[in-house]
Amino acid sequence: MPAKRPRELKSFIPAILAAIGMLAVLLVVAGNDTIMNAIARVLALISSGLLNLFGQNTAVVGTTVQSSVFGISVVTACTGIFITGLFLIAVVAFPTRWLPKLIGAGIGIGGIFVVNIVRLVSLYFIGVHWPMFLDQAHQLIWQSLLIVFAVALWLLWAGRWAHAPRTS
Repeated sequence: MPAKRPRELKSFIPAILAAIGMLAVLLVVAGNDTIMNAIARVLALISSGLLNLFGQNTAVVGTTVQSSVFGISVVTACTGIFITGLFLIAVVAFPTRWLPKLIGAGIGIGGIFVVNIVRLVSLYFIGVHWPMFLDQAHQLIWQSLLIVFAVALWLLWAGRWAHAPRTS
């Protein structure tokens, strides 16, 4: 039995080191205003484009989506960078091969991005039509939904695509 431990530990160490490296990258990216403003601006532009498809007359100024009746500002915390980063760290730390990890990264980045766009668009509509519920929708409902979505997505990925290598 003791002979298995070094082998298991040997396969676990690279995954943990990669996860630690990704955490460091996440902290550097989140602390870089130029990168974060670019991400926030892209999210604002996409959200504004979708809102305009739904008949809203919005424009983007910096990282703010605004119209004559309401505006939302996309700040670092609204980009989904932290939940995406934590999702990716969980994927990388999972003991599986690299191809399933790449699939998990793609699913996570794409899925969280889409849900975050839906979040931003819905918060705009809530702000226009039900402003008294905006804070609750923003702080409680959507933050919780994003976390639940990321965890559910990770569980789906781990159960469907990422089969841990079997040890004998």
